[in-house]
Order: sequence, then C-alpha cells, then structure tokens
Amino acid sequence: MKHSSVLLAAAVLALSGGAASANANDKIIVGESSTVNGATVSTWARVNGKGKVIWVGLTMPVSLAENMPSPGSGPAGAFAVLNYPSVVQQTTYFNHVQIQANPHGHATNPNFVNTNRNSEPHFDIHFYNTPVAQVFPIPPGLFFTPVSADRLPVGYAQPDARSIPAMGRHAALLSEFTALGPLDATMIAGFLPDASFMHFIEPMVSSDFLLERHNFTLPVPTPAVLGIATQYPTECVVLYDKNMDAHHYVFKGFESIQ
Repeated sequence: MKHSSVLLAAAVLALSGGAASANANDKIIVGESSTVNGATVSTWARVNGKGKVIWVGLTMPVSLAENMPSPGSGPAGAFAVLNYPSVVQQTTYFNHVQIQANPHGHATNPNFVNTNRNSEPHFDIHFYNTPVAQVFPIPPGLFFTPVSADRLPVGYAQPDARSIPAMGRHAALLSEFTALGPLDATMIAGFLPDASFMHFIEPMVSSDFLLERHNFTLPVPTPAVLGIATQYPTECVVLYDKNMDAHHYVFKGFESIQ
C-alpha cells in the first residue's frame, strides 16, 4: 500500500507539469483506497507549505468502465466508500466519496427532452460533505419543499421531489433538460430531503465517455449561501493519466463560503 501511495503522489504532482516544477513545499496526502475488480480507487489531497488544502482529488482507473463493478455494501449500493484525509474533512467541504456503478443506467427526469438520457451505462460519483453514518439514514419519499433561492446554485433547477434512500434529492443543470444526446458527463447538486442543505455534489459520467480517455471539465454547483463556513472549490477538472490509465478528478480554486 505504501508503494502504491508513493506512485499516486508522484502521478498527482506530475499533473502540475512534473514534480520539479511543483512548489517544493507542496505535498500529496493520500486518503483511503479500495481495490475493486483489480483496480484501485483512491482519495487524496494536495496541501501547500502553509498547510492549506489546494486540491482535493479522486483517482479512478479506466478499467472500471470496461468492467463495471457489482453493487457494494455502501449507501445506495456504492462499491467504494472512501474518506478524505483529516485535513480535508476539517477545512473543506469534502468528507468522503461514494461511487455507484449503473451498468444499465437509471431513470431520467421525465421533464428532460431526451427521456432516455440517463439510460447510458454510467457512474454516479458522490462527493459528500456529511459523514457516511449520516447518509445511510436518509429516507426515501416525496418531499416538495423547494430549495431557497440563495441556496440553489446558479444554473440549476429545483431538485426532484423524490428522495433516493441513503442519498437524497437531486438537482440537475438547466442545460440537461434540453440536451438531445446520450449522457456524457454532467454535475448534479444533491440536497437533503427537506431542501435545507446541499450535502453532496455528483459528477455523473458515462462509461463510453471515460473510455475516450481524455481530459474534461465540469461546473461546480455554487450557492450564494451554503449553510456552513468552509473552503469550497471553484473548479473541477478531470485529467486523464496515460501512465496510470486512470482519471484524476481534481477540485481546486478553493475559496471561503458560508
């Protein structure tokens, strides 16, 4: 495991143009890892010389898109549930990540123009603010309370009324409602059933899109009021690493939010 952590740290530093060009005082802190179908998924963070988290990341091998995992024991069948290093949990929005595989896709919002958009095989990658113990009890049901205007990210629709058990309610980008093609990659904002708090953000990425093995960016849902004082990212980049044959999901550009 230590050898794997060293290799991951070197790979992450290389994202900034190579270890030699990275700030000498920056360091990579590896969080938790899980090996599924022979592929190791890992959480990590990049911390500067002053101890501030500047990147929060997840590394996910492409082989998982070639051989999608079966449901696991995590909330809502997550096959990987990985905590972030304590410095990330204590100073930023991020607590842990959960990954669900959907080899047959799942239901699409009936208000979408393409009502089969989410039927594509894809991954739901939930980056949670709340600890996993608080995710399991989230109830199913219909909850019609809207998110207040100051807590709904710009560019997002109100979340579906339906709460997914051990997950919550999902708000889609407005652009998703008129998208004609099959799912490639999008970012969901997740809310507690009572609409009081955005407790996760979720890249939803199709297997076919990942198998193209390229870099891409995703918008970061940013409400005017989050409801807690923390450091929150302004950018999400997904970088393909040829040497590892993996994608690094990188949240960066952290700023204070309340």
